[in-house]
Amino acid sequence: MEIKSTQLKEAQDDLAAAEKELEEVQALQARLKAKYDGQMAEKNALQEKANKTKKKMEQANRLINSLGDNKDRWVKNAAEFKSLKQRLAGDVAKACAFVSYCGPFNSEFRTKLLDEYFHTDLV
Repeated sequence: MEIKSTQLKEAQDDLAAAEKELEEVQALQARLKAKYDGQMAEKNALQEKANKTKKKMEQANRLINSLGDNKDRWVKNAAEFKSLKQRLAGDVAKACAFVSYCGPFNSEFRTKLLDEYFHTDLV
């Protein structure tokens, strides 16, 4: 019976040592899991930030491309505006001459003068 008690004592000591080692491994596992979860959260946050940045870049590129398409129209409008600016004094002089000359006449005669002798796009 003493041999069995000794074997039981040794088995209990081995069990206690194994349980202590198991607790240490479980504690290490918990620390590693917490570190892993933290790293994964950081990775996900960085991935989300990268996706937002990519989306902003795509929007910026679309805006730049659409503005580039409008460049030709803007250049054309600038040339038309320059031409309009150069003709402005002459157009104003024509309008003044028309009003000065045609002012005393009735509307029927002014319409006839306008249609036959003056360009309608200027008035």
